[in-house]
Amino acid sequence: MRNEINPKYQFCKDFLLSIPDRFDEEGRTIYQGRNTLKIFENEGLQLCVKSFKVPHFINQIAYKYFRKSKAERSFCYATRFIELGIGTPDPVAFLEFHNQWGLTQSYYISLWLPCAFTVRGIATLPADKQDDVYRAFTRFTYDFHTKNIFFVDHSGGNTLLKKTEKGEWNFWLVDVNRTQFIKVTPEKGLTNFRMLELPDNKLEVIATEYAKLTHRNPELFSLKLKELTHKHNRHVACKDWIRDTRRAIKRRLFH
Repeated sequence: MRNEINPKYQFCKDFLLSIPDRFDEEGRTIYQGRNTLKIFENEGLQLCVKSFKVPHFINQIAYKYFRKSKAERSFCYATRFIELGIGTPDPVAFLEFHNQWGLTQSYYISLWLPCAFTVRGIATLPADKQDDVYRAFTRFTYDFHTKNIFFVDHSGGNTLLKKTEKGEWNFWLVDVNRTQFIKVTPEKGLTNFRMLELPDNKLEVIATEYAKLTHRNPELFSLKLKELTHKHNRHVACKDWIRDTRRAIKRRLFH
């Protein structure tokens, strides 16, 4: 096993290293899909453990010999985010297992943020409060853009938020393994909002705020963001149709 543990959490090293043995039978599952997320408790900590799907054969080799695994990238990028003052759940550890060919199992462990919800949940807030939260989210995004961070998977499910006692909103990025450390121009930064799948009136709120922050034309940015979002949504719908069609054909052929 290959691993790295944040020095802050060395006191629970034995538990962290035992997680692969515990994962299938213990913990509380909060997401089950391509990857699996579970919550574990130890030494007063609530830990979010992400078990990554076993990669296909080519990536098994690549992750062992040529590039960092998703688990290691998650740990390294989250550590860098913390250093830059960008909100992300505190990275605790990553664990990897290899066979003679390459990477098999891998885990990323971070602190769990209770009571936080995703950007998708903003739509459930009172209508007169939503726009201010979207503007705060835009300012959060602009902040990490100014620090040369382009968060590739900037979808509605990959940012957590929570209101403080002072009435301010704090934000944290999750699922950070696909991050680019590049100079982000205003035009490039605007594209980072295209995956949010929001209605046009909310896209206008975000685009206008981002235009204000970057000294660009709000009307042009609003039109551009709606165009980018609609194109992305069509692409997702097409992929979903292809996936569902393949599944339907398989069911007919093999059942």
